[in-house]
Amino acid sequence: MSNRRRAHQDEEMLHVAEMYYFEQMTHAAIAQRLSISRWTVGRILEEARRTGMVKITIDHPLARHHRLETELVDTFGLQSAVVVPVQANDELTMEFVTRMAAQRLSEWRPRPRVVAVSWGRTTAHVARHLGSGWNPDVVIAQTNGGVAVTRNDLVGRSVVRMAELGPGQSLTLQAPTVVESADLGEMLRQDVSVSRPLEAAQNADLVVYSPGAVSADSILVTAGHVTTNGIDQLRSKGASADIMSHYVDVHGRVVDEELDTRTISVDLDCVKVRDDGGHGRPWARSVLVVASGVEKAEALGVALRGGLCTDLVVDASVAELALG
Repeated sequence: MSNRRRAHQDEEMLHVAEMYYFEQMTHAAIAQRLSISRWTVGRILEEARRTGMVKITIDHPLARHHRLETELVDTFGLQSAVVVPVQANDELTMEFVTRMAAQRLSEWRPRPRVVAVSWGRTTAHVARHLGSGWNPDVVIAQTNGGVAVTRNDLVGRSVVRMAELGPGQSLTLQAPTVVESADLGEMLRQDVSVSRPLEAAQNADLVVYSPGAVSADSILVTAGHVTTNGIDQLRSKGASADIMSHYVDVHGRVVDEELDTRTISVDLDCVKVRDDGGHGRPWARSVLVVASGVEKAEALGVALRGGLCTDLVVDASVAELALG
């Protein structure tokens, strides 16, 4: 193509773009003025966006990062990703991330009949943002045992409240997260108050959780279920994330089998949507992961690379670190 012809096409593209975006003319009006077809107008406008002549910016504190969303979906084979911008402080960022996650839950189609939820600070915030009537007759099943000592009723907030707002039914686990022996753990799993919610969670249509950092600041440590020395030992064994109270390595594999036998939680297969070869499973349910704050980046990377996630709501900083 000659330089003169290319320059003419660029001028035509600019002219069409200005009429459409500045003068707010319709495709039909532009076509009539320039004696071209409406299809040609649409093609020119698409080319203007593709080449960067036209750049669309949405200026709002909640405006999503579509480039990062596309990169996350393409890189990790996700069904969807929502990335919100980082706000002035961590609390505001958490509010925006969890508000978007609650909106995503409310708009989920087809509506899930059973939703498995892992308690925690993040899911408690999600529950707080759900509106009344978000999913009538839903069953909310708790994925892992509760914590005996905590300043926040995280189990109640993230499981019971979600069910109340459905309105629906909650199936809470009447057991601690970690027990003293494997035998006690096995005995508790046979009790109907434990087996019923675990079975419902294991077969849920949708699982919602937030991957946790392997840190002395975690709720499992502050509640006394794991010691700070225990965290150091888990780290030395390669632990990179807490997935519904299972401590796993970068590949999503449990690092301490003895501790895991004492942990009351659904099996990790509940959220395993890809095998170790990266292949999707035909029966895989949807698994929504919500993460806010850079301290979650390593754990989020485990969930993404380990095939423990199908859908994601996250802030931009964590998204970039996970991709990096």
